[in-house]
Amino acid sequence: MTTTHATGVPTSSSARAHHHRVATAAARRRVMRVLLVAGVWFWGFWALLVVGAPLAVDRWGGELEGLTYDAAGGPARWVGFAVGLITTAVLLTAHVAAGGTRRSYRDGVLQAAAVVGVVFGVLFVLLSVAEERLYSAIDRTWQGSAGPLDLDTPVGLAVTAVGEGLVVVTYVVVGVAIQAGYRTFGAWRGTLLIVPLLVPCAIADVATRTGLAGLPLRGGYDDVALGVLGTVVGGAAAAVLAAVVAGRLLRTVPLRP
Repeated sequence: MTTTHATGVPTSSSARAHHHRVATAAARRRVMRVLLVAGVWFWGFWALLVVGAPLAVDRWGGELEGLTYDAAGGPARWVGFAVGLITTAVLLTAHVAAGGTRRSYRDGVLQAAAVVGVVFGVLFVLLSVAEERLYSAIDRTWQGSAGPLDLDTPVGLAVTAVGEGLVVVTYVVVGVAIQAGYRTFGAWRGTLLIVPLLVPCAIADVATRTGLAGLPLRGGYDDVALGVLGTVVGGAAAAVLAAVVAGRLLRTVPLRP
């Protein structure tokens, strides 16, 4: 016999596990939908800019050596950050009111970010390779792409895509944590928490040699083995740290309509 707590959450272990899976899937679908819509707009605009800018410079004159190398500290990650921040503000209370939990919301966000992170990572690599070939076709100097390894080997392509994906996961979940901080501690203390809560983002940037924190290390790793280890382990550590912090902050978020 399955009993149910007053909150609507089943109390037997198997029923709770099933309930958690269902609630996590619901959160994943909602957050993934927003991430994909935002991603379509971002990547469509970014691809037009990356491809269109050198063609315009080649036609009308000027100097440009590529945009994917130092483009605003890796703009795709900030799209993920904004989605994590906004969706938590909009969806968290409704998710819990519908029978979900804070943990199922966090897990759903993580799963959505992991899937979309893979997509973003692959798109980043494809656009970087396309930019390189375009500059070669118009006989202009290409400064290279920001990333842990060069994109002229399968290992470099794979590690760069994985690193970018882990960065996106980290930034999405940090967005969740910052929103939780504001809702728990208010405007002033929530603002003071922003800098420490951004530490996982800085770790991800440094590990992948990308983003704002990775600017001093821009140019990638000199050693391939070190690049693989640093990118994958460092990026994964950043994502795990972000998930732990977000989970702890979500536990204490007051859920007011």
